[in-house]
Amino acid sequence: MKHALAIAMLIFAFSTVASADGFRPIFHPPTVSILEALRQDPDSFSTLIGLLQKADLKELREAKSSHTLLAPTNAAFAKLAPEDLAKLSNDPEKLNRLLLAHLLPGKLLFKSFFAPDKGGVAKQNVTKSAKNADGGLAYFQCNEHPADPTNEHRPLVNKKARVLKSDIEGTYSVIQIIDTVLLP
Repeated sequence: MKHALAIAMLIFAFSTVASADGFRPIFHPPTVSILEALRQDPDSFSTLIGLLQKADLKELREAKSSHTLLAPTNAAFAKLAPEDLAKLSNDPEKLNRLLLAHLLPGKLLFKSFFAPDKGGVAKQNVTKSAKNADGGLAYFQCNEHPADPTNEHRPLVNKKARVLKSDIEGTYSVIQIIDTVLLP
């Protein structure tokens, strides 16, 4: 029993330290909301977490809410001028529009969204769209398809943001990490 516990602790410690993309692994169980999942990596998402807390969007607080969040990193927010970020964060209407532009109703998994056709052939240069929570459209352009379908798709979003890590899946929701803030 002690050996099993020690092995489990070593595996957990290794998984929280090692990450191919420089992000802490976000564990996303069914009882955790999107906001709680992001809190597991505050080094990458503290700006987004602060904005989400300020806006207090019910869609992201509810653990059983079915949504996909296009989650900009702190580096993505750092690309914005500090005064523009301050204006956005101090205007509740603009902040809500900004955050809702990053939120898609339902679960959008890129491994399914960009799945090869029935013959197993992956199409090149595919652009698809999905409606976001503010009523607009998000466009996803995927030029590269992984040879192994278990690998990640990293499409371009609205011709601006690159997906850095895809399909972080919980029971009800999905997080797609992006490198640029999508301005509405």
